[in-house]
Amino acid sequence: MTSYVEGLINGVVNIITNDGRVFTGILKSFDQSMNMVIKSCHEKVYSKEGVKFVEIGMYFIRGDNISIVSEVDEEMESRVNYDEIKAEPLQNMKIHI
Repeated sequence: MTSYVEGLINGVVNIITNDGRVFTGILKSFDQSMNMVIKSCHEKVYSKEGVKFVEIGMYFIRGDNISIVSEVDEEMESRVNYDEIKAEPLQNMKIHI
């Protein structure tokens, strides 16, 4: 996992947290606990009314709260019409140990 995330440094990433929040921004840093620092971060808030973008700026996400980290294809992302997307917010993730 570490080598995958190292390749994402200074690239645009999506991070989905255990409570279903979706953050997009430039990955600036991470550590051995997978804590991550995201620059130019915004949260995508999904609802039946559409998608709202909440600008955050620099943001720190604790590694134990991260479910998914993925690279963003910026060309594909630019073609998404978020005005047409309506969805229920993601539910909390259930972790079984």
